[in-house]
Amino acid sequence: MRAVLRRMRPGAASGGDGVIRSGALEIDTAARSVMLNQRRCSLTSLQFDLLVALARNAGRVLNREQIWQSVRGESYDSFDRAIDVHIGRIRQAIEDDPQAPQRIITVRGVGYVFSALPHA
Repeated sequence: MRAVLRRMRPGAASGGDGVIRSGALEIDTAARSVMLNQRRCSLTSLQFDLLVALARNAGRVLNREQIWQSVRGESYDSFDRAIDVHIGRIRQAIEDDPQAPQRIITVRGVGYVFSALPHA
């Protein structure tokens, strides 16, 4: 039910056709491509999967365990900072200002949330 309501919100990430859109960001899950302002973003396969996991749960805070489980289907070593490094690299590709991210927000002590708000 929450997922349906989230999809109905203006500006929420949408993707009924295999494309998740959030403002100028388009994630084509079938083609495994990411476009920002109609320019292709270069991401590794794992980075793409992480971005999709976050975008499919737009507006919902996910901890590292939930993200890793969604992407790899296995348990996450809580001392491993790999997700943080990959999130940083994803931000380099999709954020206007990676130092002040607007799409992938860190929730300190919890995890990350993909903002479903429209971006300029």
